[in-house]
Amino acid sequence: ADQFARVTGAEPIFFPMPGLVGAPAARSALLSDPYIGELMKEWAGLTTLLVGIGALEQSPLLASSGNRVSDAEASRLSAVGAVGDVCLRYFDAQGSPVVTELDDRVLGITREALLATPRRIGIAGGRQKHKAILGAIRGGWVNILITDRVTAETLLNEPDAG
Repeated sequence: ADQFARVTGAEPIFFPMPGLVGAPAARSALLSDPYIGELMKEWAGLTTLLVGIGALEQSPLLASSGNRVSDAEASRLSAVGAVGDVCLRYFDAQGSPVVTELDDRVLGITREALLATPRRIGIAGGRQKHKAILGAIRGGWVNILITDRVTAETLLNEPDAG
């Protein structure tokens, strides 16, 4: 990220925290830290986000990272209609937010700050992510997409893909 920022002339802002913690109390404690509070204030001034689009079925790499939802949580998310996420903010097939108790454990940009950022670049591809990518487009979670050719062709055949 640092090298990418240098090449593009951007200023990276790092959030040195896990994306998900085990309990809401842990989240509250971390968010009360003055350093983290200052970082969070920066979200209001963001002009560009570069994000991944996650599917409920997690890749082996993500599963081994420790920055993931449990299988039980993924099942609960699926049961309430979630198909994917951006920054651990889940949405359904139409792109509408799916709000669950998981939100009380997420450390990261809020839905409001994410969606208020003018340029939201999503990077994702592959057959297993088609529903998630389509939901992200439909809901405006991303307004620029970097993907592979097969995914792009599939999305272009969707009547309301944007």
